[in-house]
Amino acid sequence: MHNRLAVAYVDSPLGELGLAAGEHGLICVSLGKSLDGQLPQLLNHRHDNGRGKCDPFALLEQACGELVEYMLSAREKFDVPLDLSSGTEFQRTVWRRLRKVKYGQAITYADLADAAGRPHATRAVGNAVGANPLPIIIPCHRVLAAGGRLGGFSGGLARKRKLLRIEGIKWK
Repeated sequence: MHNRLAVAYVDSPLGELGLAAGEHGLICVSLGKSLDGQLPQLLNHRHDNGRGKCDPFALLEQACGELVEYMLSAREKFDVPLDLSSGTEFQRTVWRRLRKVKYGQAITYADLADAAGRPHATRAVGNAVGANPLPIIIPCHRVLAAGGRLGGFSGGLARKRKLLRIEGIKWK
């Protein structure tokens, strides 16, 4: 099926954010990286069957507005529809669980693995977190390493620190 694609770039305190949306939801948020290299993959993007079609340009407008509100500490939860079909079933399970971590709270990889029903799969959960196509919106920055240490972040540790500061999350 054909899936129209819309792409936008937004300046933010984290640097330039690239956003892509299709007819079934927001597909990705890129932190400081151009989406140009991903366009062929995004154009052939699978989508969730059975969902209503959305206007990708309206989705981008909504996502940009929500991100601005978040950066201004005026939004704690994102409402923009998401298309998570690029992930495996396991990744989507981890991403859905990660969306339940509340604003201002952190979770460790081990606790996230337990919450996702895979307590012995901490490394696999870490890989799923690292593959998150929608950082900030799916709050992978809220995941800390054991002992509350900072750990990694696909957008870089400086951006992770800024996101954690926005939410008042402390780390070691």
